[in-house]
Amino acid sequence: MMQALLSGLAVGSAYVLMSLGFALDLEICDIVNAAHGAFVVLGMYLMLELAGLGWPVPAAIAAATAGVALLSLPVYVLLVGPARATAGHRIQLVYTLLLLIASPAVFEIFFGGDILTVAHHFASVPIAGGTLSTIEIASIATAVLLTGGLSLAAKRTVPGKLAYCAGRYQLGARAIGLSITRVYTLVFVLAGALAGLAGGLIVSFQPVSPALGLGFVSVVFLVVIVGRATLTGCLVLGFGYGVAQALLDYFAPAAIAATLTYLVFLAALVVAQQGASRQVAA
Repeated sequence: MMQALLSGLAVGSAYVLMSLGFALDLEICDIVNAAHGAFVVLGMYLMLELAGLGWPVPAAIAAATAGVALLSLPVYVLLVGPARATAGHRIQLVYTLLLLIASPAVFEIFFGGDILTVAHHFASVPIAGGTLSTIEIASIATAVLLTGGLSLAAKRTVPGKLAYCAGRYQLGARAIGLSITRVYTLVFVLAGALAGLAGGLIVSFQPVSPALGLGFVSVVFLVVIVGRATLTGCLVLGFGYGVAQALLDYFAPAAIAATLTYLVFLAALVVAQQGASRQVAA
């Protein structure tokens, strides 16, 4: 049981990192980036390839983070940004959904269709009757520290305040000379970096295959919406989702555990939406 809890925290840390980027896109840029799951899988493959070339694991993760961030820039500049500016939310959602759908075929062409893992042994650390690898501990710590850092930046720094101002008060942001387009571009690239970081970390202790993106973005969507797109909500619910899935997996087959976890969070989303509707009606 303790091992299941610890493993759930490790997987949950990846969900937290994925959710942070998705939440920033949604809360600041008002973008539902369906391709976010594909960005995570891309980070997994980039880290895997670089580690296979002999790169140290931290360097490979850092390079995968930077690589996904750079590749997300043309996605925004060429597709999402123009669609959002001229055709509204539906078209940008269609574009990112098409990217998500096409990503398994692209990944299979470049990286093959096999299930792959990192050929690297990480030291194990005993914790309260269970064990975690050093990379899993690093992933958990990174999720907590990044959430705290981003929350602090949003509340206490000028760039953070301006980014949220651009998302919520566009007319006021333009009035003070703030470039909305530049802010949205930077936030989208930051979200891509977070997706790449999540992918680089999770592939260190979870296998990768080309079609993982849809599952990732489904979980992240639930976590972010139930958490009201707040960074703290992403932290709590990301860890909560990972732990719930791991504990259910302890008592039931993996497929059943994953389905039950998804249904529980889906039910939570429905309840949250009904509660919000009652508040509006009142």
